[in-house]
Amino acid sequence: MTDNPEVERVKRLSVRRLDAATVRFRASLDDTYHATGGDEVIHSLGIEGTISLPDLVILTIAPFVNKQPYPECGQSLAPVHQLAGIRIGPGFRSRIIELMGHTKGCTHFLSLALDVAASHTLTVFLRMREKAIYADRESPDGAWLGTGMKIEPHLENACIALTSDSRPVVMARRFVEKNP
Repeated sequence: MTDNPEVERVKRLSVRRLDAATVRFRASLDDTYHATGGDEVIHSLGIEGTISLPDLVILTIAPFVNKQPYPECGQSLAPVHQLAGIRIGPGFRSRIIELMGHTKGCTHFLSLALDVAASHTLTVFLRMREKAIYADRESPDGAWLGTGMKIEPHLENACIALTSDSRPVVMARRFVEKNP
């Protein structure tokens, strides 16, 4: 035993544009035990697939495993395939839990599947970058966020910085009015 062992979870989600109507996502999770005697990987797994734009339907999804602690964990791969056809939007979280929660699946794959919801934000950013320059987000013309609000109107009130009366949203609304 070591004096101060540590367990670390690292999760990643990447989204890459394939074409005008499709993105590829890859989500991964690694749990590692760190101690003086060395590191020990506990879990190393992930999911990858494709999502349609702009409707955000999971078109394809597949699990991958580098390390799981028990042979029985192999049963956790099949439930992941049930996520194909699900739309990221209202009800997404409850549907994922319904299909993969508790003993229907694995908490690690469940966690990754829930993280796929962030693909919505990442795909909006990708689409915004095709039409506006991120470095200009402070420009008084509001083009950056205005472009985003034309793609996804729900950016308004999405967070504390984007409340309806915030400076960025007010500027963005002006931009949208001038550039319908």
